[in-house]
Amino acid sequence: MPISINGFTVPDEAIQREAERMLKEVQQNMPWLDENAARFQAEDIAKDRIIEHRLLFEEAQASIPDSTTEELNAIFEDVAKRHGGEKKFLKKYELQANQIPGVKKELEQEAKLDRLLAQLNSKVSEPTDQEIESFYHSNAKHFTSPDQYKASHIVLHTNQGQDPVEAKAKAEDCLASLESDAATFEQLADEVSDCPGKGGDLGWFPAGQMVEEFEKEVFPLEVGQRTGVFQTPFGFHIARLDDKKPGELQAFEQVSPQIKKHLATEARNQILEAKIDELKAKAEIKR
Repeated sequence: MPISINGFTVPDEAIQREAERMLKEVQQNMPWLDENAARFQAEDIAKDRIIEHRLLFEEAQASIPDSTTEELNAIFEDVAKRHGGEKKFLKKYELQANQIPGVKKELEQEAKLDRLLAQLNSKVSEPTDQEIESFYHSNAKHFTSPDQYKASHIVLHTNQGQDPVEAKAKAEDCLASLESDAATFEQLADEVSDCPGKGGDLGWFPAGQMVEEFEKEVFPLEVGQRTGVFQTPFGFHIARLDDKKPGELQAFEQVSPQIKKHLATEARNQILEAKIDELKAKAEIKR
Protein backbone atom coordinates (compact mmCIF):
# COMPACT_ATOMS: atom_id res chain seq x y z
CA MET A 1 0.00 0.00 0.00
CA PRO A 2 1.44 3.43 -0.96
CA ILE A 3 2.39 5.99 1.67
CA SER A 4 2.10 9.77 1.46
CA ILE A 5 4.62 12.15 3.02
CA ASN A 6 3.64 15.82 2.87
CA GLY A 7 1.77 15.09 -0.36
CA PHE A 8 4.63 13.09 -1.92
CA THR A 9 3.46 9.56 -2.76
CA VAL A 10 5.79 6.60 -2.43
CA PRO A 11 4.41 3.73 -4.56
CA ASP A 12 3.98 0.29 -3.09
CA GLU A 13 6.58 -1.09 -5.54
CA ALA A 14 9.28 1.10 -3.97
CA ILE A 15 8.22 0.05 -0.48
CA GLN A 16 8.36 -3.63 -1.41
CA ARG A 17 11.83 -3.24 -2.96
CA GLU A 18 13.10 -1.68 0.26
CA ALA A 19 11.30 -4.32 2.35
CA GLU A 20 12.93 -7.10 0.33
CA ARG A 21 16.29 -5.48 0.92
CA MET A 22 15.57 -5.33 4.67
CA LEU A 23 14.30 -8.90 4.96
CA LYS A 24 17.70 -10.55 5.42
CA GLU A 25 18.61 -8.10 8.18
CA VAL A 26 15.31 -8.79 9.98
CA GLN A 27 15.81 -12.55 9.72
CA GLN A 28 19.31 -12.24 11.17
CA ASN A 29 18.27 -9.97 14.05
CA MET A 30 14.95 -11.69 14.80
CA PRO A 31 15.47 -15.38 13.99
CA TRP A 32 12.41 -16.37 16.05
CA LEU A 33 10.03 -14.80 13.50
CA ASP A 34 8.45 -17.03 10.86
CA GLU A 35 8.60 -16.06 7.18
CA ASN A 36 5.35 -14.05 7.14
CA ALA A 37 6.09 -12.22 10.40
CA ALA A 38 9.59 -11.36 9.17
CA ARG A 39 8.17 -9.91 5.95
CA PHE A 40 5.65 -7.78 7.85
CA GLN A 41 8.43 -6.54 10.12
CA ALA A 42 10.68 -5.78 7.13
CA GLU A 43 7.87 -3.80 5.48
CA ASP A 44 7.28 -1.72 8.62
CA ILE A 45 10.99 -0.94 8.90
CA ALA A 46 11.12 -0.11 5.19
CA LYS A 47 8.25 2.37 5.53
CA ASP A 48 9.91 4.01 8.54
CA ARG A 49 13.20 4.41 6.70
CA ILE A 50 11.54 5.76 3.57
CA ILE A 51 9.60 8.30 5.64
CA GLU A 52 12.70 9.38 7.56
CA HIS A 53 14.76 9.72 4.38
CA ARG A 54 12.04 11.73 2.65
CA LEU A 55 11.62 14.12 5.59
CA LEU A 56 15.36 14.73 5.77
CA PHE A 57 15.48 15.15 1.98
CA GLU A 58 12.70 17.78 2.07
CA GLU A 59 14.35 19.59 4.97
CA ALA A 60 17.64 19.67 3.09
CA GLN A 61 16.04 21.15 -0.03
CA ALA A 62 14.34 23.84 2.05
CA SER A 63 17.13 24.78 4.45
CA ILE A 64 20.45 24.20 2.68
CA PRO A 65 21.60 26.89 0.21
CA ASP A 66 21.98 25.97 -3.46
CA SER A 67 25.40 25.10 -4.78
CA THR A 68 27.07 27.63 -7.02
CA THR A 69 27.34 26.77 -10.72
CA GLU A 70 31.02 26.03 -10.20
CA GLU A 71 30.32 23.73 -7.25
CA LEU A 72 27.59 21.87 -9.14
CA ASN A 73 29.82 21.42 -12.20
CA ALA A 74 32.56 20.08 -9.92
CA ILE A 75 30.12 17.57 -8.35
CA PHE A 76 29.05 16.33 -11.80
CA GLU A 77 32.63 16.11 -13.04
CA ASP A 78 33.64 14.11 -9.98
CA VAL A 79 30.78 11.62 -10.50
CA ALA A 80 31.54 11.31 -14.22
CA LYS A 81 35.24 10.83 -13.51
CA ARG A 82 34.47 7.91 -11.18
CA HIS A 83 32.70 6.26 -14.14
CA GLY A 84 35.55 6.78 -16.57
CA GLY A 85 34.53 10.19 -17.87
CA GLU A 86 31.37 11.91 -19.10
CA LYS A 87 30.90 9.77 -22.21
CA LYS A 88 31.18 6.49 -20.33
CA PHE A 89 28.91 7.80 -17.57
CA LEU A 90 26.19 8.74 -20.06
CA LYS A 91 26.55 5.45 -21.90
CA LYS A 92 26.39 3.39 -18.71
CA TYR A 93 23.10 4.96 -17.63
CA GLU A 94 21.76 5.28 -21.19
CA LEU A 95 21.55 9.07 -20.98
CA GLN A 96 21.70 11.77 -23.65
CA ALA A 97 23.74 14.95 -23.39
CA ASN A 98 20.55 17.01 -23.13
CA GLN A 99 19.71 15.12 -19.92
CA ILE A 100 22.79 16.37 -18.09
CA PRO A 101 20.94 19.34 -16.48
CA GLY A 102 18.46 16.88 -14.95
CA VAL A 103 21.30 14.73 -13.66
CA LYS A 104 22.93 17.79 -12.14
CA LYS A 105 19.67 18.69 -10.42
CA GLU A 106 19.47 15.24 -8.83
CA LEU A 107 23.11 15.47 -7.77
CA GLU A 108 22.41 18.87 -6.24
CA GLN A 109 19.50 17.49 -4.25
CA GLU A 110 21.63 14.64 -2.89
CA ALA A 111 24.47 17.06 -2.15
CA LYS A 112 22.07 19.17 -0.07
CA LEU A 113 21.05 16.10 1.91
CA ASP A 114 24.71 15.24 2.52
CA ARG A 115 25.35 18.80 3.72
CA LEU A 116 22.37 18.64 6.07
CA LEU A 117 23.64 15.40 7.60
CA ALA A 118 27.14 16.88 7.90
CA GLN A 119 25.60 19.93 9.58
CA LEU A 120 23.84 17.72 12.13
CA ASN A 121 27.01 15.68 12.72
CA SER A 122 28.98 18.86 13.34
CA LYS A 123 26.89 19.42 16.48
CA VAL A 124 28.36 16.28 18.05
CA SER A 125 31.16 16.89 20.53
CA GLU A 126 34.00 14.41 20.85
CA PRO A 127 33.53 12.16 23.90
CA THR A 128 35.69 13.29 26.83
CA ASP A 129 38.26 11.02 28.46
CA GLN A 130 36.05 10.98 31.55
CA GLU A 131 33.01 9.83 29.54
CA ILE A 132 35.04 7.08 27.86
CA GLU A 133 36.46 5.83 31.17
CA SER A 134 33.04 5.97 32.84
CA PHE A 135 31.53 3.87 30.04
CA TYR A 136 34.38 1.37 30.38
CA HIS A 137 33.79 0.83 34.10
CA SER A 138 29.98 0.80 33.79
CA ASN A 139 30.09 -1.81 31.02
CA ALA A 140 33.02 -3.92 32.18
CA LYS A 141 31.20 -7.18 31.40
CA HIS A 142 31.17 -6.27 27.70
CA PHE A 143 34.96 -5.98 27.73
CA THR A 144 35.59 -9.17 29.67
CA SER A 145 36.39 -12.41 27.88
CA PRO A 146 34.16 -15.36 28.86
CA ASP A 147 35.21 -17.85 31.53
CA GLN A 148 37.14 -20.79 30.09
CA TYR A 149 36.73 -24.44 31.05
CA LYS A 150 38.86 -27.52 30.39
CA ALA A 151 37.11 -30.88 30.65
CA SER A 152 37.28 -34.52 29.66
CA HIS A 153 34.42 -36.92 29.02
CA ILE A 154 33.36 -40.46 28.38
CA VAL A 155 30.40 -40.70 26.01
CA LEU A 156 28.19 -43.51 24.75
CA HIS A 157 26.28 -42.20 21.75
CA THR A 158 22.55 -42.52 21.11
CA ASN A 159 22.19 -39.92 18.36
CA GLN A 160 22.97 -42.23 15.44
CA GLY A 161 20.50 -45.03 16.07
CA GLN A 162 22.34 -46.71 18.98
CA ASP A 163 20.28 -48.48 21.64
CA PRO A 164 19.82 -45.95 24.50
CA VAL A 165 19.29 -48.70 27.08
CA GLU A 166 22.58 -50.34 26.14
CA ALA A 167 24.39 -46.99 26.02
CA LYS A 168 23.17 -46.02 29.49
CA ALA A 169 24.13 -49.41 30.89
CA LYS A 170 27.69 -49.05 29.50
CA ALA A 171 27.96 -45.55 30.97
CA GLU A 172 26.84 -46.82 34.37
CA ASP A 173 29.38 -49.65 34.18
CA CYS A 174 32.07 -47.02 33.51
CA LEU A 175 30.94 -45.04 36.53
CA ALA A 176 31.08 -48.15 38.72
CA SER A 177 34.65 -48.82 37.49
CA LEU A 178 35.67 -45.29 38.37
CA GLU A 179 34.11 -45.44 41.81
CA SER A 180 35.86 -48.73 42.58
CA ASP A 181 39.17 -47.58 41.09
CA ALA A 182 39.05 -50.54 38.72
CA ALA A 183 40.04 -48.23 35.84
CA THR A 184 41.14 -44.66 35.34
CA PHE A 185 39.06 -42.03 33.59
CA GLU A 186 41.60 -41.89 30.77
CA GLN A 187 41.54 -45.66 30.25
CA LEU A 188 37.75 -45.77 29.95
CA ALA A 189 37.72 -42.71 27.69
CA ASP A 190 40.13 -44.41 25.29
CA GLU A 191 38.83 -47.99 25.53
CA VAL A 192 35.06 -47.71 26.03
CA SER A 193 33.98 -44.22 25.00
CA ASP A 194 32.58 -43.57 21.51
CA CYS A 195 35.05 -40.66 21.28
CA PRO A 196 38.36 -42.41 22.03
CA GLY A 197 41.73 -40.69 22.09
CA LYS A 198 43.52 -38.20 24.33
CA GLY A 199 41.88 -39.67 27.40
CA GLY A 200 38.62 -37.94 26.55
CA ASP A 201 40.24 -34.48 26.68
CA LEU A 202 37.93 -31.83 25.21
CA GLY A 203 40.43 -29.00 25.58
CA TRP A 204 39.51 -25.45 26.58
CA PHE A 205 36.11 -23.98 25.72
CA PRO A 206 34.00 -20.96 26.77
CA ALA A 207 30.45 -20.98 28.06
CA GLY A 208 27.95 -21.48 25.26
CA GLN A 209 30.13 -23.75 23.14
CA MET A 210 28.85 -27.04 24.55
CA VAL A 211 25.21 -28.14 24.69
CA GLU A 212 23.24 -26.80 27.65
CA GLU A 213 22.87 -30.21 29.32
CA PHE A 214 26.66 -30.68 29.35
CA GLU A 215 27.44 -27.22 30.73
CA LYS A 216 24.77 -27.54 33.43
CA GLU A 217 26.53 -30.62 34.80
CA VAL A 218 30.16 -29.57 34.36
CA PHE A 219 30.36 -25.87 35.18
CA PRO A 220 29.39 -26.17 38.88
CA LEU A 221 32.16 -28.74 39.54
CA GLU A 222 35.35 -28.02 41.40
CA VAL A 223 38.53 -28.72 39.45
CA GLY A 224 39.21 -32.46 39.53
CA GLN A 225 35.60 -33.44 40.28
CA ARG A 226 33.54 -35.53 37.91
CA THR A 227 29.85 -35.96 37.25
CA GLY A 228 27.66 -39.01 37.44
CA VAL A 229 25.99 -40.37 34.32
CA PHE A 230 23.95 -37.70 32.53
CA GLN A 231 22.24 -37.42 29.17
CA THR A 232 22.57 -34.93 26.32
CA PRO A 233 21.19 -35.05 22.75
CA PHE A 234 24.38 -36.96 21.83
CA GLY A 235 24.07 -39.75 24.39
CA PHE A 236 25.12 -40.62 27.94
CA HIS A 237 28.17 -38.96 29.46
CA ILE A 238 30.48 -38.90 32.42
CA ALA A 239 32.53 -35.70 32.53
CA ARG A 240 35.38 -34.33 34.61
CA LEU A 241 36.35 -30.69 35.07
CA ASP A 242 40.13 -30.54 34.62
CA ASP A 243 40.72 -26.80 34.95
CA LYS A 244 39.00 -23.44 34.69
CA LYS A 245 40.02 -19.82 34.49
CA PRO A 246 37.93 -16.66 34.80
CA GLY A 247 37.51 -14.27 31.92
CA GLU A 248 39.88 -11.33 31.81
CA LEU A 249 38.95 -7.68 31.57
CA GLN A 250 40.57 -6.09 28.51
CA ALA A 251 42.89 -3.18 29.28
CA PHE A 252 41.30 0.26 29.06
CA GLU A 253 43.93 1.38 26.56
CA GLN A 254 43.02 -1.52 24.30
CA VAL A 255 39.30 -0.77 24.11
CA SER A 256 39.13 3.01 24.55
CA PRO A 257 39.24 3.71 20.77
CA GLN A 258 36.18 1.54 20.13
CA ILE A 259 34.38 3.08 23.14
CA LYS A 260 35.11 6.54 21.77
CA LYS A 261 33.73 5.55 18.37
CA HIS A 262 30.64 3.99 19.97
CA LEU A 263 29.88 7.08 22.06
CA ALA A 264 30.35 9.41 19.08
CA THR A 265 28.04 7.24 16.92
CA GLU A 266 25.45 7.15 19.71
CA ALA A 267 25.57 10.94 20.03
CA ARG A 268 25.16 11.40 16.26
CA ASN A 269 22.21 9.01 16.23
CA GLN A 270 20.53 10.90 19.07
CA ILE A 271 20.85 14.21 17.22
CA LEU A 272 19.57 12.65 14.00
CA GLU A 273 16.64 10.98 15.78
CA ALA A 274 15.74 14.26 17.49
CA LYS A 275 15.72 16.01 14.11
CA ILE A 276 13.56 13.30 12.57
CA ASP A 277 11.10 13.50 15.49
CA GLU A 278 10.91 17.25 15.00
CA LEU A 279 10.19 16.86 11.29
CA LYS A 280 7.61 14.09 11.90
CA ALA A 281 5.74 16.33 14.34
CA LYS A 282 5.21 18.89 11.57
CA ALA A 283 4.65 16.45 8.71
CA GLU A 284 1.49 15.02 7.20
CA ILE A 285 2.08 11.31 6.84
CA LYS A 286 -0.44 8.75 5.57
CA ARG A 287 0.54 5.08 5.68
